[in-house]
Amino acid sequence: MSFFKRSCLEEIKLKVSIVDVVAPYVTLKQTGSYFKGLSPFNHEKTPSFFVHPDKNFFKCYSSGNSGDIFRFIQLKENLAFPEAVEVLANRFNIPLEYEDGQDKESMSERKELFDIHEIAAEHYRKAFLADTKEGAWIRNYWEKDRSFLLNTAKEYGVGYAPLDGRDLLNELLEKKFSKEALTSCGLFYTGKGNNRPENWHPRFQGRLMISIKDIQGRVIAFTGRALEITPEKDPARDAKYINSPETPLFSKSHVLFGLDNARQHIAQENHFLLVEGQLDAIRCWEKGLKTAVAPQGTSITMEQMGLLRRYASNITCFLDGDRAGKKAALRMLPMAIKAGLDVQFLPLKEQEDPDAFLSSYPKDDIKAYLEKSVISAMTFAIGMYFPKDRTLTSREKTDGIEQLFEIITCTNSAIMQDEYLDEIYRLTHINRQTLQADFQTFKRNKKIQNEPENALYTTAKEVINTDSGNNEKLTTVEYQLLLLILNQEEIAKKIAEVVNPDWIMSSDLYGTLLRRVLAEIREGEWDGSDKMNDLLENDAERDIIYSLLLDDLPFDEPKRTANMCIKQLYKQYIHARRDQLDQRIANLGNGEQEEVINLQNERVKLRKALSAAPAIK
Repeated sequence: MSFFKRSCLEEIKLKVSIVDVVAPYVTLKQTGSYFKGLSPFNHEKTPSFFVHPDKNFFKCYSSGNSGDIFRFIQLKENLAFPEAVEVLANRFNIPLEYEDGQDKESMSERKELFDIHEIAAEHYRKAFLADTKEGAWIRNYWEKDRSFLLNTAKEYGVGYAPLDGRDLLNELLEKKFSKEALTSCGLFYTGKGNNRPENWHPRFQGRLMISIKDIQGRVIAFTGRALEITPEKDPARDAKYINSPETPLFSKSHVLFGLDNARQHIAQENHFLLVEGQLDAIRCWEKGLKTAVAPQGTSITMEQMGLLRRYASNITCFLDGDRAGKKAALRMLPMAIKAGLDVQFLPLKEQEDPDAFLSSYPKDDIKAYLEKSVISAMTFAIGMYFPKDRTLTSREKTDGIEQLFEIITCTNSAIMQDEYLDEIYRLTHINRQTLQADFQTFKRNKKIQNEPENALYTTAKEVINTDSGNNEKLTTVEYQLLLLILNQEEIAKKIAEVVNPDWIMSSDLYGTLLRRVLAEIREGEWDGSDKMNDLLENDAERDIIYSLLLDDLPFDEPKRTANMCIKQLYKQYIHARRDQLDQRIANLGNGEQEEVINLQNERVKLRKALSAAPAIK
């Protein structure tokens, strides 16, 4: 994670106009002080997308999206915040500065590593297309042996690592890259403490090369596939595939092959196609299945599932039909459900893989066939635990049901759990009431097992749920005070001087944001609504604030409105305090008369306080 200096972020926001950021994506028409156009997030005929250059943010009424320049790039390019910052900095030639915790030398080395990988990718690509004996051999292998189109290799940067790997090293040395970067890039076997490049050996020789890219499309690593011509002296000669090692750019468990390509098509397809290998993914792309991605090996990780969930809520699992492929699919299912993904499966016959399967189908027929062939996650899991080709013992049935229950409990949704149970009932014909009873018992036992280690977590979660205010009607008082503070800077400090944060009884987002803003003002940390983004913690908060900033003030007399809101907020607080006192009095026994009198006196004071609501001047 990159931590940018706040001054750097402010410089980008100051130098980069929201109009310039949006213009490549939307045809904008100026109307007075703002611009409008068709939504870049939804299909529409009437413009509902507005850009406000004076406040440097946008609002899309058809999708509900709103935000600043960073938020727009995040939404449009499906990027995390740090990646959006880097995109804008690169696009507008603004140097990035990092917090002191980020080593400047390491950031410089990262730049070198990106450059090294880009040069290496181009080197491999040229070798693949070269008019040489090796170039002719690898193209013949690609087109004849693997049945890929040559244009596919060109489009997706497939390359070839020549038998003599010294040329790449010499090219990089000529370009004066540091030895530290060349040592850590993973392209060479350097040996411990060996600083003499003449003794280094290329990691990839005589292999088909596939570039691994980050979400922004930058090459960060490679996979090399062994060939007949891979030299015997290659230390990894027996490995069919070898990857770059872990480097400052590449962590195998945090990267999905093809995600940079697939995310560009996710809006049209609305689901990812998860395959096992990189060549499977490339085959899918060639056949028009543009949202295919692959982990770096068969075992997908929770981090990779989280990456997919960032861009879509649906995945279709298209793994090998052999036992290993099916087991890999079964392992990933609980992770996918925990990540909030809706999963479907495309079953293949034993010994069949997506590459071979797709090669045998005409491109125009593929999508229609796959859409007809998908099965649900639970249907797939039931097929694994309740195979139709043999009769199961009672013990095997019980074990199978418990495994299915384990999968079902990966979701907290009672509706989803019920649908899963219905599917088990339909496909196994086990009595529905028995299933329900056994499932409730399973959940109780699971809860008891986890209680000691999860007690603190459960308590915290219950507190969060209690305070979330999901069922609470939004109050207008907090909304109006926020509206005034954000749009009337001259009375914002006056409101903060008068309003006690304890008066804000609402636990909804408006109440939470009002408390936070008031605290900033009272502590002297408030820099005005232009810096509001620094206080926001999630997208829901951002949507509220940007909507408030866009709202026209509906008040002719802002100060009078502020005092009316303050009075209402104060009254709500007094009434709540009085109700608490009434409850305490009701709970006291006959022997606690003195305490009753004290509480009643306090209640009288509260009643008198109702007529003395504070106000700003």
